[in-house]
Amino acid sequence: MASKRDRIIKKKRKKHYALFILIGISTILGTVFGYMMRSSLYASDEMYDPKEEPGIVLVLHGIRNGIYPWNAKAEDFSMAGRTLAKLFSKDEPSSEIPSGTDIITSEIPSEPVSEIPSEIASEIPSEPASEIGDTPSWEDSVKEFVRVDDDYFNDALFIGDSRIVGLADYVEPLYSRADFYVKRAMTIYHIKDGKAVATINGEQKDVWQVLSEKQYGKIYISVGINEIGTGTPEYYGNAFAEVVQRIREAQPDAYIFIISIMHVTTNKSNNDKLYNNPNINARNEVLIPLADQIRTFYIDVNEAVDDEYGGMRADISYDEVHLLGSCNELFHEFLLDHGVQRPEQLSTE
Repeated sequence: MASKRDRIIKKKRKKHYALFILIGISTILGTVFGYMMRSSLYASDEMYDPKEEPGIVLVLHGIRNGIYPWNAKAEDFSMAGRTLAKLFSKDEPSSEIPSGTDIITSEIPSEPVSEIPSEIASEIPSEPASEIGDTPSWEDSVKEFVRVDDDYFNDALFIGDSRIVGLADYVEPLYSRADFYVKRAMTIYHIKDGKAVATINGEQKDVWQVLSEKQYGKIYISVGINEIGTGTPEYYGNAFAEVVQRIREAQPDAYIFIISIMHVTTNKSNNDKLYNNPNINARNEVLIPLADQIRTFYIDVNEAVDDEYGGMRADISYDEVHLLGSCNELFHEFLLDHGVQRPEQLSTE
């Protein structure tokens, strides 16, 4: 007959086994939930690669930042379902770059890039740009890019992720003149959903609050690297189109500049199945049709930072994704070369 001591030990072992089983089940559920929600609830976790870290890492990071699993909404689960469906689709194109390829090119879109995808077209107003906000008729003309000086940015607002944080940190002529609503890991989905993810003038606000409090002459938007791996390029473009339209409604007199997603280095692109330049190019392609070159402009910053292979120059980056502090001057010069003056300004010069 077992002694009292043996019964106590056996009881403790059962409790330990139950605890281990509970931890195991929780880990599995957390991993699955984190992976499913990486596109929505945890979209702010910058540069998360599911091939390198389990999904539970996102859950733990979220809890640390005040984002709990029960904060998930119905649309989060809907987005998760679309992401999983795409993942297991047999028709999903590979993002790997063929060996021996010297020049990196974008994935071939199913339709000409000059045509607006149907998902995006539904978000773009059918009326001419001049009818939005009672814009004067002289605005209804295609604009040419011109060289400007730094005072051009006195009435500008920059909205963006860590690439624009670099401009704010290292380009004093811009930071001292323009307003910056920027934060590492910002995404187009944060902007669209009105999440208060950044501060401006010392106060944390969502972008729609910022736009309701001050009128701007130019608004620059630069996001996209953190959205790779979230949905399809068309899904990303659809969200971007909605943001552009809402900005147009909030700021009818502003010129809107859509800045292309900056490439990563050629080396990183060739060795990363997720954060590579074909994936970046595919998302840039859906942004181009959103610009009419009348009051909304697409500007490709990669013209200023790329090497001969179509990737960011290795000598100007410290991590193959972001520019060295001093090399943000290349970005600055690119912006100076891509100003757009209003017709009444040109007539007075």
